[in-house]
Amino acid sequence: MNFQNAQSALDDIHRLQDRTREEILRQSFALPYVLIAALGLFVSFGSGGFDGLWSSVAQGLGLLLYAGVGIVREHRASVRRKVTVQDVVFHIGLIAVLVMIYGIARVAVWALFGLPSEGLLSQGTAAAAVMAVAYVALTPINRRVTRATVALGGGRG
Repeated sequence: MNFQNAQSALDDIHRLQDRTREEILRQSFALPYVLIAALGLFVSFGSGGFDGLWSSVAQGLGLLLYAGVGIVREHRASVRRKVTVQDVVFHIGLIAVLVMIYGIARVAVWALFGLPSEGLLSQGTAAAAVMAVAYVALTPINRRVTRATVALGGGRG
């Protein structure tokens, strides 16, 4: 193998790595998956104002929808990567931020609109809608963090 062949092979490897990274990002943040995950969060958090069993059923369905979209996305992915510590820490932080947004929005909705704490149109439902919109709005930041993690070589597999 001469120098030009070796350089050409290295260039092909770098080009294919870039294509793989872009494919990971494209699959991970496809709009339908993001919207369905946001819907799952909305159903789960917005159902806290229901009575008894309905609250538990709706929360379970919302969490199942949120987790299910991730499982389906991963199952259908043509490119998979290992989960890294950075991914876990970032997503735990993202969930913490979303819960804080929910809490702040719930208080703000109560203060501004005086919505009741229970029922279909309640503080929890309005705050869950704000949180779901925030989840979708935070997707570009989530994508940039994932891009940086993938570019650093995290999760090769």
